[in-house]
Amino acid sequence: MSLLGLDVGTTGCKAIVFSREGEPLSQSYQEYDELYPRPGWAETDPNQIWNAIRQVISQAVAEASSPVEAISTSVLGEGFHPIDKDGNPLRKTITSVDGRAQAETDAIGEQRSEIEIFEMTGMALHRSYALPKIMWIRDNEPDVFRNTWKFVHYGDYVSMKLGVEPVVDQSIAGRTLALDVRQRDWCDEILEVAGIGRELLPRVAPAGEIIGEIPSSIASELGLPAGVKVVTGGHDQPVCALGAGVLDPGLAADTTGTVECMTIPMEKPVLTEAMLKQNLSVYPHVVPDRYVTLAFVYSAGNVLKWYRDKFASEERREAEMTGEDVYDIMVGRAAPGPSEVFLLPHFTGSGTPYLDGDSRGAILGLRLNAGPEHMVRAILDGIAYEMRINLEALKKAGIKVQRLHTIGGGAKSDEWLQSKADILGARLHALDVSEAGCLGAAMLAGTAIGVFPDLHTVADHLVQERRIFKPRRAKRKLYNKAFKVYKKIYSSIKKVNHQIADLARELDEA
Repeated sequence: MSLLGLDVGTTGCKAIVFSREGEPLSQSYQEYDELYPRPGWAETDPNQIWNAIRQVISQAVAEASSPVEAISTSVLGEGFHPIDKDGNPLRKTITSVDGRAQAETDAIGEQRSEIEIFEMTGMALHRSYALPKIMWIRDNEPDVFRNTWKFVHYGDYVSMKLGVEPVVDQSIAGRTLALDVRQRDWCDEILEVAGIGRELLPRVAPAGEIIGEIPSSIASELGLPAGVKVVTGGHDQPVCALGAGVLDPGLAADTTGTVECMTIPMEKPVLTEAMLKQNLSVYPHVVPDRYVTLAFVYSAGNVLKWYRDKFASEERREAEMTGEDVYDIMVGRAAPGPSEVFLLPHFTGSGTPYLDGDSRGAILGLRLNAGPEHMVRAILDGIAYEMRINLEALKKAGIKVQRLHTIGGGAKSDEWLQSKADILGARLHALDVSEAGCLGAAMLAGTAIGVFPDLHTVADHLVQERRIFKPRRAKRKLYNKAFKVYKKIYSSIKKVNHQIADLARELDEA
């Protein structure tokens, strides 16, 4: 018997079937697009994503040597869409980096102070979350709002598509700006401020709870046996942290995917002004009786993907001919760091600590001798510089990080990990875990049905270290000098970037 972990991201989804011993038996992956219909807007197509999910589940199940017992999910945060009672999407998914709901965000802020909102919800008031965007749909798409049964994220959407109740877990609910972070249920006070009824939101439950069995008609379509249990999963960052063995305070999971994010567990919600000042959120972990905070940059792997798609045609052709991963080719040819070329990776706005949705990407230091190798180096280092800024923000907020576990696509590159260790000035513990999101989801599924005694035990058993990357003294010294330059870039061009964002909105309305 086996367990299926499903990871649904912003630009792709993956299904992996694991044995009861945690060994991957089969896997399948499908890419899809994030859509940008207007400046500052970002969406995905839930029908396209569900079709991709069906494909990866079917293929992974067909290639596995053992029947699946239970399934759970790791899903992107903040991305949501309305559905009718039959589970049909009424519009496209609005993702986290979408900036359309600033007026609605401001309206919430006029009724409650930022510290009051933070103490209730664990979130800094920001337009990236679902609640102000639901208000936007109410005010700008009244027909959609009137026909909405529930607003769902991808965990509860998948559950409904699998034929069970669309239950949202506490970690995903925590990313909406509508969860009472202490009570771990919807916050009636903030919902009243927003004018949104609780009935429009799914039931909240802990991660790792059995919520039903997949009906035989749906199971047969996916190649699943009868009686497969559906288990609540969670937000991809804490699920990845679970898959990386990061369950307790002092540890941090550094996940490099579309977003690069550090996930740091805590025993209780730390809702201080120091946390709010750094825009560090607090919400439930997928591990019982734990919370997490996040420090992140929105544009990481998607910047490399942008470069791959727009400029790396030669590397793509070589990858097709040799079978080598195109990213390995790109990173392997990167110029030695640090470089005099700098890239600010705010292609979809900044992450923490600024949370500036109007910040833009920028490339500085170009000369006529700059080539592809300098651009790739600037991307790799720019992302790492952002994470060093975030480590400093965590320290200012009183959050200690004693050990970093690295996971995700970027953690497969020894070259990138070594330069990141040099920039951060920290040891990076690279894990022998290829897909922490799917593994974490499988851990939740297996623990729920009694395959594993508890999450701590299974994490200790399954999570193994591959290699430790230590900062190199000479490189560290050079990167310290480069970082002093990099830290000035955001503030130096902030005003111009905001003017560009304003211009883009004016041009879109013209």
